[in-house]
Amino acid sequence: MRSRKLEEIAKETGPDDTKHFDTLLERLGLKWNPEVIAAGVVAYRATSPIHLTPFPDTVPTLLKLRDAGYKLDVASEGRAVKHWQKLIQLGLEHMFHAVTISEETGSEALTTDTPCKTLEKLGVKPEKSVFVGCDLSHEIAVANAVKMITVRMRTWLNRTSSPRVTDEKPASEIEKLSGLLRTVEL
Repeated sequence: MRSRKLEEIAKETGPDDTKHFDTLLERLGLKWNPEVIAAGVVAYRATSPIHLTPFPDTVPTLLKLRDAGYKLDVASEGRAVKHWQKLIQLGLEHMFHAVTISEETGSEALTTDTPCKTLEKLGVKPEKSVFVGCDLSHEIAVANAVKMITVRMRTWLNRTSSPRVTDEKPASEIEKLSGLLRTVEL
């Protein structure tokens, strides 16, 4: 299926690569065509709002955590503008006290600098903070290296993966975001 090819390309080259459709045409054995590429981009942007929605328990969970006095943040890898676009499109931009994207720390990938910068913005010690992530080798391992309390959310492709090394082992796991309320005892 062609959409799977596009997903594979995005996974290989990263979500911030600007040539996903160019690469798709190449892999399908088609000649580069700016009209086809532009049509692909427009179609993607038109369907994005339909498919990019928060999980049903996201907003209630974030509100409960905020009401309980927790400082909420986003520490993620990629390009800042793209992540802000997603947060705004999801209607979640106002929910967080801080947002730090790896681009702001000079890296395309999530490194320890990203959560450290966020913790600094919030004035929070790593051992008093909880990091929720899905990817064991990138997100959980980085947060563990910073000495944060790690919670793995089992979703999508990462649902069945297991830690390969000690650094990838989360302190706890949840199936959906509202499970975090039990983790922090709310």
